Amino acid sequence: MEPGPEGRGADSGTRSLGRSRFEELAAGFETARVVVLGDLMLDRYVSGPADRVSPEAPVPVVRVDREWDAVGGAANVAANVRALGARCDVVGVLGSDAPGEAVAVALERLGAGCRCARDASRATTVKTRVLARGQQVVRIDREDPEPVGLGVAEELAAHIDAVLPGADALVVADYDKGALIPPLIRHTLATAASASIPVLVDPKRRNFFAYGGATVFKPNRAELEAALGEPVQPDGVDWLGAARERVGCSHLLLTLGAAGMVVASPGRPPYRVAARARSVYDVSGAGDTVAAVVAVALAAGAGLEEAVEVAAVGAAAGVARVGVATVSAEEIALRLADEAPGIPRRGASIGGAPSPGADPASPGPKTPNRTG
Repeated sequence: MEPGPEGRGADSGTRSLGRSRFEELAAGFETARVVVLGDLMLDRYVSGPADRVSPEAPVPVVRVDREWDAVGGAANVAANVRALGARCDVVGVLGSDAPGEAVAVALERLGAGCRCARDASRATTVKTRVLARGQQVVRIDREDPEPVGLGVAEELAAHIDAVLPGADALVVADYDKGALIPPLIRHTLATAASASIPVLVDPKRRNFFAYGGATVFKPNRAELEAALGEPVQPDGVDWLGAARERVGCSHLLLTLGAAGMVVASPGRPPYRVAARARSVYDVSGAGDTVAAVVAVALAAGAGLEEAVEVAAVGAAAGVARVGVATVSAEEIALRLADEAPGIPRRGASIGGAPSPGADPASPGPKTPNRTG
């Protein structure tokens, strides 16, 4: 299924994506089902005040008063899907260790179906963030990024075959932690294509060019620059079109942090979606929120432009909190209600002219957001 610019029930005029239109879409979230495939992680937080500098090194001394765990990586995408009210099945690999068990239990509590292969030869990825007075001062990663063996990949492919039929969208969350290898990627994309299921890919460097045929391909600026070996030109019409063709996707969704997002689609000028954060406390997991919101909105019948606009609002809500966060449909609706007369459904086309249906007199929100 190829998402068009318009969703079910949308007109082609200058209508704003306000709260009422979002609530039309959100009514379909509960019946939507999204499959998430990717690298599963555990996010661990250690927090406390820091009132002095260590005599051993010029670093703060954090007196721990709180510790907690949360799901991360592809599991955080799934958590966002569930927070929006949609059904979700998760496919990934976990180690046969305590962090792996913690991720599996957390996904079960979230109500997500966990089709996880257990690999005793690898450790579950754990990212530990140390916070001093709410500010992250260091992150400690424990991980085994080596690619999984063919046996594990075949088990993951079998899980994909079991859960993909009847799904409304698929998110592939690739963090370069080894769960996704080319044979599994090819099998997954072919299976989704045969069932006309839209695929959103959040890529990393190792498999960057392995996702040809994806419906929506969502790199950030740094990832796209590293893969193409040249500076990103977010205002270059021809450059964006060529980048989309090099990747081989239907739609390129480029996240630019405080500068918002750019969408490049075939047969029309690229267009920019403004960032909407009023305050930014923590950008951790913002890309996961964007991926989840776009996928759920597409699954519920939104057009791609609507889905990206809603994702910008969702990301703004997420970065306003400390730590990797999920965003609910209710939070998005409240933020939309605060924006009068509503969010323009389309920003200006890149290249000068406003895109079809845009209000050329409306500059749109100008506050920053980090989605990259």
